[in-house]
Amino acid sequence: MRFKVVEGPVQMAQRVLVYGPEGIGKSTLASQMPEPLFIDVEDGSGHLYVRRFPTPATWDLLINECMAVAEQPEDVRTLVIDTLDAAERLCHAHICAKHKKPSVESWGYGKGYVIAAEEFEKLFDVLDMCIGKGVNVMVVAHSTMRKVERPDESGAYDRFEVKLNKHIASKAKEWSDAVLFVDYETFVSVDDSGKGHASGGKRVIRTSHSVSWDAKNRWGLPDKLMLDEGGIARVREHLPAMDGDERTDEPSGHPNKDLLQDMAAKAEPTSPARKKMAEQEEEGKAAKPKPSAPKRLQPLFDKCLESGIRPDEVKAVMIEKGKREDGQSIKDWEAPFVQWLVKQWPRVTELVIEWRKEHNTDSSTDVYDEDIPF
Repeated sequence: MRFKVVEGPVQMAQRVLVYGPEGIGKSTLASQMPEPLFIDVEDGSGHLYVRRFPTPATWDLLINECMAVAEQPEDVRTLVIDTLDAAERLCHAHICAKHKKPSVESWGYGKGYVIAAEEFEKLFDVLDMCIGKGVNVMVVAHSTMRKVERPDESGAYDRFEVKLNKHIASKAKEWSDAVLFVDYETFVSVDDSGKGHASGGKRVIRTSHSVSWDAKNRWGLPDKLMLDEGGIARVREHLPAMDGDERTDEPSGHPNKDLLQDMAAKAEPTSPARKKMAEQEEEGKAAKPKPSAPKRLQPLFDKCLESGIRPDEVKAVMIEKGKREDGQSIKDWEAPFVQWLVKQWPRVTELVIEWRKEHNTDSSTDVYDEDIPF
C-alpha cells in the first residue's frame, strides 16, 4: 500500500480556550477574531456588535446550534462559545433531568461530575466537526483561584485555573491548540515598614505555562502580550480565515441542516438604525453599480458598502482615535493599515456608530453620493 507524503506545515482551523476574571475583555477579544459567530450561553455579549445565535436555554439546543455551524459553515470563520462554564451548567441540568436527580451532587462520591464529563464530550465532538469544516473555535471561560498542595509536602500556593470541574477542565485544556489566560498585570512593592502595595493593573494575555496559571500555545507567541489592538492582532493572525475551496466537502442529510439559516434569521439585528442601514445598502446595490478602487484599498471600500458606512466616517474616527493624522487622504493609507481595519471591522463599526451619536449625525447619506476617496 502506498501513502502520499505531505511535507511542511498544514493550515487548519484552531481550537482556542480563553479564560480570565469577569469583565476583563474576554468576549471583546473573541469578537475580534475572523468573522465570529457567537453562541452566547451566558447572554453577556449584548454590548458587542456581533452575529449571534439565540441564547440556548437547554443543553440539547446548544449542541444543535453547534451542529448547525458544522452542517453549514460557509459564512462562519470563528465559532465562539461564551462561556464554557455556563455550558457546563446546562450540561448538569440536562443529566439531572435525565436521571431524575435534584443536583449533580446527588450521586455522591463525585460520580455526577464523571457522568457530566462524559456528556460534555458530545460538545467537543461537535466542535471538532466544525474544526473539520475549517471553522476556528474559541471557547471562553471564567477563571478561579484554587489552592495547590505539593505532593512532596513542601508547601501550598494559589493558582489560577479554568472555572470548570476538573474532569471537564482537563479535557478542555487538552483539546485546545492554545490556552490563553487573560489577566491584570500587577506589581507589588514593599515599603520600609514591610507592607506591600499593589500597582499597575494593565490587561495582559498570558500564553505560556506558569506555576501560577494554566496557559499554552503552539504558535510561538511570547509569554505575555498586552490585551490591546496589537496583542489581539497577534492572536488573530494564527486563526486562519479559510476560503470555501480550502474546506472539506459539506455533509448532507442531517436533520438540523436548515437550522443555521432559521436561527440566523431570528438573530438578525432589529434596531431601527440597523434596519435603515440594511435598507439603504440594498437600495444602493440596486440603484448603482459597485464602484471600483485600487486593489490595496478595495477591501476597505467593500466593507463600507456592505455596512452602510461612509469612508469619510472611518477616516474621522481614525483621526479621533489617533490612528491617522488629520489632513492625510485615505488614498495614502498604507496596505497593512487597511488590512488591519478590515480585520477589526466589527469594532470599527461600533466606533462609527458611537461617533455618529456624539456628532448628531446618521447614515442618511448614500455611500455612493460621497466622492470616492481613492
